[in-house]
Formats: sequence, structure tokens, C-alpha cells
Amino acid sequence: MLIGPNLILLGIWFLTVAHGNYCPVQCKCINLTVSTIRVDCSSQNLKNVPPLPKETDELYLQDNLLTLVPPGAFDNLRNLKKLNLSSNPLHCDCKIWYLIMWLSDRNMDGVSGIKCVYPSSLYGKPVSQLTGDEITSCLRRTRLCSDFLFNDAFLYAFLSLLFFLMILCLKTFKMIKFKIKVSDNDIELRTY
Repeated sequence: MLIGPNLILLGIWFLTVAHGNYCPVQCKCINLTVSTIRVDCSSQNLKNVPPLPKETDELYLQDNLLTLVPPGAFDNLRNLKKLNLSSNPLHCDCKIWYLIMWLSDRNMDGVSGIKCVYPSSLYGKPVSQLTGDEITSCLRRTRLCSDFLFNDAFLYAFLSLLFFLMILCLKTFKMIKFKIKVSDNDIELRTY
């Protein structure tokens, strides 16, 4: 009698182990150890980073069409020790900050091969060596006085107009008087 429930539990455990470490459709996954996986998504013409198993120990994304790594794409990969993103047309603009910060928090192999393709001023520069000054598209634009005239002055004029209309409405309502005379037989309403 105990064999039936034990077999069911063993079957559930086997299904979780076998299918718990899902592998993206375009990739090949190989178990390195019981709890680590090598995920090879190289040369698949990927334009986006696929969802990856959290047990990923080695990740190969080289020779694809990745222009960026979206924020959060690697956050669940706590055991990742090797990453290859080489030969991807990475755009080193504001969207590259996630990858820069993620790489700076980790010590792993293969990060020197992750290089910028766009803009041309950063072509071939390793992402791990980028500085904030080099990513010029992220700099905040300084605000000029002329910007105030076009952006904020309209807002202040609109708010002033609303304030003026509100005062006008209050004065109009103040001038309206109602007199209600209540008697035993009828109710009379007069407006002045």
C-alpha cells in the first residue's frame, strides 16, 4: 500500500527535475552537474534574450543579432560563471547601462569579448570598459530660459486662466440670492 503513494511522489519529483530546468526552444541545454546547466543559444539569429533557466552556469549567446540586453534579463542567473555575448551588434547607448552594471557586479569569463558596434565612436570598445562620459546619449540636457517660455509659461498661463474663471464664478454665485418663504399653505420661491 505504501508503494503506490511513494511511486506517485517519485514520479512528481522526476517530472520536476526533468522539466523544471526548461530550455529555450532555440537553445541547447546540457546538464553540467545536478544543479547547473550550460545553455547554448549561439548562432540562432536571436534578436532578444530568451527566458533562461535559473540554474544556468554557462551561457552562450554569441553570433546573434542582439542589440541590447533588457534590464532584468540576467537577474535570476545567480550561478552564472561564464557568459559569451561576442559578435552581437550591441548598441552602447542608455539601454546598455543594465549590462554594464550587471557585469561590474560579477567576476566571470568571456566578458572582454562583449563589444560595442554602435555608435561608431565606440565601435569595438569592450562594454566592461565603458564609462558614463562615453555614453553621451544618456546625459541630461541642460534647461535653457527659452525652454521655460515654451514649456512652463503655457502651463502657468493656463492655471492663471482657471483661477480667474473660478473667481468669476464665485462672484456670480454670490450675487444670486434666493428667498424662500414658507407658510402653512404654500411655498414661494423668488429669485432676484
